[in-house]
Amino acid sequence: MYKALYRKYRPRNFDEVVGQQHIVQTLKNIILSNKISHAYLFSGPRGVGKTSVAKIFASTLNCGHGLELTFVCEQCLKISDKNFDIIEMDAASNNGVDDIRSLNEKIQNMPANGKFKIYVIDEVHMLSKGAFNALLKTLEEPPAHVIFILATTDPQKIPLTILSRVQRYNFRKIPTQTIIEQLQKVLNSENITYDEDSLGYIARLSNGGMRDALSIADQALAYGNGHIKIQDISYAFGISANENLITILNNLYVGNVKDIILLIDELKNAGLDSKHLIDGLIGVLKDFVILNRTSDVHLIELLTQKDIELLQFNYDFALKTIDKLYKLAKDLIYSDSQFQLIELSLLKIASEQNSKQLNEPKTIENDTKKDTQVMKPRKTPTNTVKIALEQSQEFMIELNDNLGDAQTINDDLLTFDGFDAEDSLISTSEFNFEEDNTQQKNKKSSLFPKFDDSYSGFNSFTETYSDSELMNAFALSTREEISRVETAFEFIFNNNDDKYSDIVLALKNVKVYAAGEKFIVLGASKVSIFPELNYLEKIKTNFSFQELLKTYLGEYKNLFIISDLRRYKEIGNKFIEKVNAGGFETYKFNDVNVDKNQSPTAKLFEDLTNI
Repeated sequence: MYKALYRKYRPRNFDEVVGQQHIVQTLKNIILSNKISHAYLFSGPRGVGKTSVAKIFASTLNCGHGLELTFVCEQCLKISDKNFDIIEMDAASNNGVDDIRSLNEKIQNMPANGKFKIYVIDEVHMLSKGAFNALLKTLEEPPAHVIFILATTDPQKIPLTILSRVQRYNFRKIPTQTIIEQLQKVLNSENITYDEDSLGYIARLSNGGMRDALSIADQALAYGNGHIKIQDISYAFGISANENLITILNNLYVGNVKDIILLIDELKNAGLDSKHLIDGLIGVLKDFVILNRTSDVHLIELLTQKDIELLQFNYDFALKTIDKLYKLAKDLIYSDSQFQLIELSLLKIASEQNSKQLNEPKTIENDTKKDTQVMKPRKTPTNTVKIALEQSQEFMIELNDNLGDAQTINDDLLTFDGFDAEDSLISTSEFNFEEDNTQQKNKKSSLFPKFDDSYSGFNSFTETYSDSELMNAFALSTREEISRVETAFEFIFNNNDDKYSDIVLALKNVKVYAAGEKFIVLGASKVSIFPELNYLEKIKTNFSFQELLKTYLGEYKNLFIISDLRRYKEIGNKFIEKVNAGGFETYKFNDVNVDKNQSPTAKLFEDLTNI
């Protein structure tokens, strides 16, 4: 007969217990020191090991056959379910006064084989008031050979007179990563095939309970006919894949109403639970905010590295949307048409974002102070350095542990669109060139140097900024200006018609670390992108590129490009030291020395002379 996974892999000794090491170690110490109390209370969520640990503790106390006191011998394990000295009682179905009185009569009997007669009372909070009073008398004057182990998911319902007479142990929810690792062991042991990402969804559904996780895995296994797949879990349990959640949020950010409605309708028809949808959206945003502020991938719960690369919104949007979704979650409780309420709320958020995206690039203003000033120690850490050092959306390199790997920053990047220099500078309609359409397209794209295979050989990058320039950028940078630059970039990406594909390719994964009047500090969001960094260094004074920045940001910008994270961090620390030592004197950056030889007019003249 088939045995459910949660029963088959129920822990039988302390070493098999997962996620409750603090309790396991305490109980081991109790056994080794022989300081055994007469009553214990195990409280915590369902499925985290309360009853299992109670049985293990009871079996270990009554074993004592081996040299290791905290280990149950094989013989005791075999008879653990038939041990007359370990009595398990379900208080949910035996909750009356008569049940407890009957128990009180039996406890006078001496143990048959072991040292103690141990009573494990599960769901003890279900006892009636009279039953608690009857139990209290026994706990006040227990026989020397009797030990009570009470287990509950709701300790608040237990009278204080009982709580004061027991040793209480609070079981925690099992961490997601621990559940995933345990699932891997179980499934590999059973030779069950599974999608690697599916275990994360099972852990998410289990809500910190190992028993629930194994039960869900069992059900998904039956549904998938021997193979556990993400699609089956999503369909069977009404949750959405991370990819769908991210798609909804990305479309919200750019105000794409149609795609949001279509996707929500598709998920609704697939049986998605409305609560799981909102919880999932909040979970993605929460992980993004944590990652944005800490750059530590170990602190996030829901997203994977692959998911992080798909995120296309910024920090401010995440914070505001989390607040709105929390309010929506409360409103859903009182709504009979939950999906209609969800759709209307998401449409409202999308409409607000759509208006913001359309208007913001035209109303960009610089808030940076123009006068030379001295940064005061008490203001700098929160207003400047923190901003500059923390502004690395989705930046997954750990500065302390992986500086060696982080020194190589490189990946596919961005393209600019929106500035049409030909329209504003010169008309060529009077010239009759005998060229085909491909040649005309090549002339349009020739406004910028080509980002081609000639850059693929670069395996290093030379930074051209000085320490003082970067420290000055830290001091002058504002969170508003960083957000303004990010918004302008995103507006350009979303309205790109491939005229500036070389620029877009070289900027797509670049992050804005700092920004202010006349400057932007850029760095890469992934490793190994030296070709892109060298290309950006080459074109940073290009006339067409600077005109593009001016179109959306109102001015030319000095570009400081970061590749060496060790140096970046050291300069940041030096800046903090200077500020704390008495202040840092800022100065305005010089105007950008634009290469006029690269202007569209000059380029056209060069093309004409080469005919």
